[in-house]
Amino acid sequence: VPSCFLERNRILKMPAMLCRACKIKQYEIIGRKVPDAKDPDPKIFKSVIFARNSVVAKTKFWTMMRKQNKVKKTVGQILQIRRIYEKRKPLIIKNYSILLRYRSKTGVMNVTKEFRDVTLCGAVWQMYQDMASRHHARRSDIDIIGTTVLSNMKTTRPAIKQFARSNVKFPLLNHRPKVAKKYRSLFLAYRPRTY
Repeated sequence: VPSCFLERNRILKMPAMLCRACKIKQYEIIGRKVPDAKDPDPKIFKSVIFARNSVVAKTKFWTMMRKQNKVKKTVGQILQIRRIYEKRKPLIIKNYSILLRYRSKTGVMNVTKEFRDVTLCGAVWQMYQDMASRHHARRSDIDIIGTTVLSNMKTTRPAIKQFARSNVKFPLLNHRPKVAKKYRSLFLAYRPRTY
């Protein structure tokens, strides 16, 4: 879902919840090693990358290819790059589980994180912010292994479970009862009660 769209030469902003999701975009990149005399039909690799734009997505793709498949950018070629859009309606909140690997000061760690968001890109953006704040992990040190959509029964984290119930309530914390105009006064002898 785009964060803003053009209509009659003016930019209309969408809700902040959807704008946050558009900071990270999902790309599918297909690439391979350049065919040569030794290997005329090289293996084709496909990867789903989360990045801000297509240039950063290509850089992440070649970093992953160099580490996992021993194919450098100088001897490789990209066959296709396309952006993946959400198929479902973006206003339905879903529980996302993200399996990732990140490099910390002590070594490489595997982590599973759960987030609630309306889009997968929004959940990945939350994950990057969470990893930066809790683990001091940079975006370049994080590799996303896989993502899944969880049902409310399969969530395990308490922070996600508390919003997964059907009877969740959000009480008004600063509620002041409305007084009729004839009973209002400018000065009161007591503090207003807001509970």
